[in-house]
Amino acid sequence: MLEVDLSSPVPVYDQIKAGLKGLVSKGQLRPGDEAPSIRGLAATLKVNPNTVARAYRELAIEGFLDARRGGQSVIAEEAVRVAKGGLGDAREAFADAARRARRSGLSWDDLSAAVRTLMKEEP
Repeated sequence: MLEVDLSSPVPVYDQIKAGLKGLVSKGQLRPGDEAPSIRGLAATLKVNPNTVARAYRELAIEGFLDARRGGQSVIAEEAVRVAKGGLGDAREAFADAARRARRSGLSWDDLSAAVRTLMKEEP
């Protein structure tokens, strides 16, 4: 199923994201399927559940996962497109930029205002 290399310089949460996208690209997971539980996947991969949770949060931001009641996540309808690039690439780039901005002290309101300004500047 999904594997991670703990000796890799690639963060484990990024490996988890790539692995889940790969499973969708190969058709092993389909939109509407339940994603492995955070605790279950963490146990299988022998990683901290917080690492899996981070990967799932980022995948949700990208539109790859939909969080459901009870904490279960399902593969989103647009997951195939996200897994293969396009809008997913833009969301991932935006998510990375948002994380860096938040770490530098910007609020969500600051980020929202910046996006609105960019939207006015771009045709």
